[in-house]
Parts: sequence; C-alpha cells; structure tokens
Amino acid sequence: MKKYFFATIASLLMLLGSATSVFACGFWLYQPKTPKALQR
Repeated sequence: MKKYFFATIASLLMLLGSATSVFACGFWLYQPKTPKALQR
C-alpha cells in the first residue's frame, strides 16, 4: 500500500513538474511580446 502511495505521489510530482516547466517556457517565450503594463 505504501509503495503504491509513493508511486502515485512521484507520478503526480513528475506531472506537475512537466506542466510547470512547459508553462514557464511558454510564459518566458511570450514575455517579450507583452507590454510592461500587463506584467505583474
């Protein structure tokens, strides 16, 4: 049971990490096109 729980946590972390990296990459690429007024 504990091993299954750990595997679930690990997969969730990997999914979250990949999603975050993709979002950060997209945001960083989109950054120069946005005016400074919209940046928070």
